[in-house]
Amino acid sequence: MGDKRRSKQSYKRSAAQERGRRRSQPKAPLEEAPFELDIEGLSHDGRGIARWREKTLFVSGALPTERVTAKQTAAHGRFNEAKTVSVIRESADRITPPCQHYKRCGGCDLQHQAIEAQVLSKQTAVLDQIQRWGGLSAERVLPPLTAEPIAYRAKARLAVHWQRNGQPSLGFREAGSKQIVPIQQCPVLDPRLNRLIKPLETWLESIERHRPVTHIELVAGDESACVIVRHNRVLEPSDIERLSILEQDYDVVVYRQQDSGRQLLSLEGERCDPRLRYALPNCDLTLAFHPMDFIQVNLELNRRMVNQALDLLQLSETDKVADLFCGVGNFTLPMAKVAREVIGIEAQESMVERGRENAGTNGLENASFMAADLEKSIAAALLGKGKLDAMLLDPPRNGAAGAMPLIAQLLPSRIVYISCNPSTLARDAGLLAEQGYRLDTVGIMDMFPQTSHVETMALFVQ
Repeated sequence: MGDKRRSKQSYKRSAAQERGRRRSQPKAPLEEAPFELDIEGLSHDGRGIARWREKTLFVSGALPTERVTAKQTAAHGRFNEAKTVSVIRESADRITPPCQHYKRCGGCDLQHQAIEAQVLSKQTAVLDQIQRWGGLSAERVLPPLTAEPIAYRAKARLAVHWQRNGQPSLGFREAGSKQIVPIQQCPVLDPRLNRLIKPLETWLESIERHRPVTHIELVAGDESACVIVRHNRVLEPSDIERLSILEQDYDVVVYRQQDSGRQLLSLEGERCDPRLRYALPNCDLTLAFHPMDFIQVNLELNRRMVNQALDLLQLSETDKVADLFCGVGNFTLPMAKVAREVIGIEAQESMVERGRENAGTNGLENASFMAADLEKSIAAALLGKGKLDAMLLDPPRNGAAGAMPLIAQLLPSRIVYISCNPSTLARDAGLLAEQGYRLDTVGIMDMFPQTSHVETMALFVQ
């Protein structure tokens, strides 16, 4: 055992020394002059792929079949990066971006590609990664789930930068930079939020002397919307009065946030715990959420996603189900409308409280929620109540590898896995295959049109 430990330590030291040597080596100089090249494919993050100087080159703003003029932006050991300067030969899928800020704003990266081609590219990338990294092919591929490609986003966080002359910039980060791109409008935002950008900018411009505001968050539910103004200095009475007028003129509620915590204040300075709501009509449910809770920002696509998950699980009234990473109960409560018992498990206590609140509001006594670290074994708590028939996973971007020991103990007969990261889904699919599961069905969901981000739903069965 000692020899193994020493060999591991020696390996770690040598690996660290090698990394140090690589860091100390001078970087290859960047090619300053623009150059022409043909784009052969599209990467999973929406960049064109080409061969240049015997290396792979990722070119932002380029599409397959195009010939472009590009300028190198970064050099790495195995690949280089570049950005499109001009398009010499256009792809049939190239369109005029709907946003005037698109060339600089880092919020979207595929507005130059037709939406049908975006969806197809995402599906191809997901299937390729599952095959390449997970070693699996699905027995059935579902048609992509889609909704409106613009005016869909129900949540956005705008940054505020104060220039030396006191003028504010309100907008999103520039692609590959910390620089703020001032925006006048954002076509992917819910129209109720989009129309608030200009008056909020005007309000910021009216603030004198100090620079109190750092961020502004916009959030919408089905029937109402709100603004969260984050400030690290006291707002003057005149600043608050103008926000009150904005509330009335635009039929929104404005909250203040004086630190990085979750506590919100009314304009009058009173502590408050507000709720917005969205409906799942097919399930006859309405879910409440705090404006700072995590929710799916594409409310219509979310409804279709929930319906599809229920279709895949095919729950019966005798089934016991676990919902891991359950959030506010987005999947837990719809499953509880069908199954005998559903247990929602979430690490964040505030989300567990919200799930319980939503279960009570909707009169669902067979849905329970518990706060637990899914990387620690909680199998005994679940198994103590009987056999588990099905499971749903909706993990964050780093995936569900930490929950695999739990799954190995529970071994539900069918698992629906919702993923926002194809690479971790591919990894976890391979881990599930090692436990005896087969990949029955997979399908992408275009939760974030105009961006390279993609959600995937997969059904694993024993």
